[in-house]
Amino acid sequence: MFRRLRLTLLTTTLLGALFLFAGGCHTLSVMSDKLLPGKKEKDPLFEDTFETETEDGKPKLVGDHVSIGNYMSIPVHGFGLVVRLPGTGGEDVNTPHYKQVYDRLNRDKITGIRALLARPDTAVVEIRGQMRPGIQRGDQFDVQILLPDNTNTRSLRGGILQPTNLSEIVPFGSELGVGATRAIVAGPIMVDDPMATDMSESEGLKRGTILSGAVTAESRALSLIMKEKSFIGVDRIARAINDRFPLNTGPRTGVASAETSSLIILNVHPSYANDIDRYIRVVQSIACFETAERQRQRIERLKEELLNPNTSQHAAFQLEAIGRRGVDALLLGLQSPIMEVRFHAATSLAYLDNGASAKVLAEIAQVEPAFRVYALNGLSVMKNDLEAEFHLRQLLHVPCEETRYGAFRALKNRNPLDLTIRGEVLGGYFSYHVIPSPQAPPMVHFTTQKLPEIVLFGSDVFVKQPFVFDAGPTIFVNGQTPGSVAVTQFAKSGLDERREVSPRLDEIIRAVVELGGSYPDVVQMLRQADMSGMLSCPLEMDRLPEPNRIYRRETGEYTADEEEEKSQSFWGRMHPRNMIPSGLSNIFTPNPGETSSDFMGTVNRSSRD
Repeated sequence: MFRRLRLTLLTTTLLGALFLFAGGCHTLSVMSDKLLPGKKEKDPLFEDTFETETEDGKPKLVGDHVSIGNYMSIPVHGFGLVVRLPGTGGEDVNTPHYKQVYDRLNRDKITGIRALLARPDTAVVEIRGQMRPGIQRGDQFDVQILLPDNTNTRSLRGGILQPTNLSEIVPFGSELGVGATRAIVAGPIMVDDPMATDMSESEGLKRGTILSGAVTAESRALSLIMKEKSFIGVDRIARAINDRFPLNTGPRTGVASAETSSLIILNVHPSYANDIDRYIRVVQSIACFETAERQRQRIERLKEELLNPNTSQHAAFQLEAIGRRGVDALLLGLQSPIMEVRFHAATSLAYLDNGASAKVLAEIAQVEPAFRVYALNGLSVMKNDLEAEFHLRQLLHVPCEETRYGAFRALKNRNPLDLTIRGEVLGGYFSYHVIPSPQAPPMVHFTTQKLPEIVLFGSDVFVKQPFVFDAGPTIFVNGQTPGSVAVTQFAKSGLDERREVSPRLDEIIRAVVELGGSYPDVVQMLRQADMSGMLSCPLEMDRLPEPNRIYRRETGEYTADEEEEKSQSFWGRMHPRNMIPSGLSNIFTPNPGETSSDFMGTVNRSSRD
């Protein structure tokens, strides 16, 4: 009994002491607040009021809480040495180009630098490029090649840029400084005016491009910046994004990583590597937090919005952001009589790898120029779908040039080893493809942007005789003898090389490359053949479908605005608030300040960058 009483008194005493201690701390806290006003900071965890619903009970989306960062192209820059010029180089001693290249060669312990830079077959150049947002390590991009003002070099035709580092251009006080190395560049130069002669003093011979010449050294992540700081918010948003876009490789469980109360690092999911803009729109459309029942109710509402062309695009993005549970609603959109609705539903289904959209996208690609590039891109992302592969192969043989080449690029993006389009690398640099196409007229296609590539649609393309062409500064193509073409490479040593081939274009191209001709040399020959009217079929350049065409919406009818078919830019925000009022909708509004790659990426990135 006494033991129990003693235990009760001890417990009461301890509770009383704790109460007095808590009261004392509160009193001290109040006194501190009075004595030091404005000095005490409250714990942000207790003030974190992250809202996951709107006032009318709808779930807030990621886009309601964040803005997108690191979403502009990064300019990169460098100075390099061009070699193998046919005596058209010059010594530009008193220029920044010369000093930068000299210092670099000196650091590399190269001997005889002054003599090297004074040779007529070398030139010092400036290199400029743009690394697009979301670019991944190992991706390639084009660069511009520029000579100094008042240069002594007459022409860059035939030149090869030696491997050069490209560094980020960063603000440094009131000037621009050089940041970290971001890429390495090398390769043959395609001059801006390939038809000019070295004696014409054309400025187009002093500028050029190296297609896909730069290779990125690291991946660029995007960032999500909280509009209001919130530890709870960044955690909720990162988890919601990772639930939708998990990664099964490496230590990360998803694409998003919460760094601070205001910053989330967002890596690019492989499914959207060639369509960063769409990736951003889908991420923005993810619900921050939603119960299963609330999601079911939202899907029912989105079904109705999907069938309305005024809200179809926004609804499709939300259903795509929901993922597999949004598929059934999107399938209903494929039955709509309105092309715009079918297009948005089918494109979202394609990114969810649902083959039911393949036929719809193929039909839209044929008949609607405004949606063509996006329909083909949708077909390209369904990498394991035989239905998409079948329809793309069919599109290789339609009359429309841009649809044919767009289908080729889409197939190449799905699977570069596809037997229908698989080609070879000629000269160690450019890809070359011959695609039999008896159902459609023959066509030759080459590119001046994104990647060096020549495609012959039709196996019986030939050059009409007689003709005489140049293929670069040292290769001569003589077709004056009926039934025979002599391809000759003139060497300074006098040991010329020669090939005898037929007038078939395939044989001529291969002979030029065997004799050391580069991609710019072959393109120069093709353009001469086309301009002289000697090619047996049309020559097309960069005939990818264009993004950002105007889609004219009229009462009861949906037709493309043929006057607005040219692309302004790839980067479309694709959001209803950007639509032009009064019934005229530009549903692929460009992102200001960005230039396009071609939208098909490596298909695209169709994208022209």
